[in-house]
Amino acid sequence: MGTLMLAIGAGLLYNMIVFYICEEKSLKNADFSDMKCLIQEEVDMSECFETYNTIQYMMYFLASAFIFGVLATKFFLIPAGVDLAGLMAYVFIPSLLGSLLILLVKWRFQPFVKLVSSFMYGSGYLTATGIAVALVYFLGQ
Repeated sequence: MGTLMLAIGAGLLYNMIVFYICEEKSLKNADFSDMKCLIQEEVDMSECFETYNTIQYMMYFLASAFIFGVLATKFFLIPAGVDLAGLMAYVFIPSLLGSLLILLVKWRFQPFVKLVSSFMYGSGYLTATGIAVALVYFLGQ
């Protein structure tokens, strides 16, 4: 159980740091008044994504989470004898906790941006880590 808790904590901490760096890089040229126009007027979303390189930085986050998930599963969780339920906990708990932390940070000042960031972190972490754990678990059996 201790091994699983350490893996969950490490996964949460590492991926939160990577996501924070990617989010800051993505929004470094953002004027938050421009973000308000996403709600108030019709805007072409592809222009918004191109301006802030959101997709590029999200791919960096996904690749980083995938690599960390593969390494943690192959060299840390499976050798420690963590069962499939523990592996699923490793996939879901950091996603939920990370999304909650992002929602709590600066909620009063940037609610729309933090809501989008929370969904991006949660879905990105679930996708990348879920695929990594599944590949290692099923290909290693």
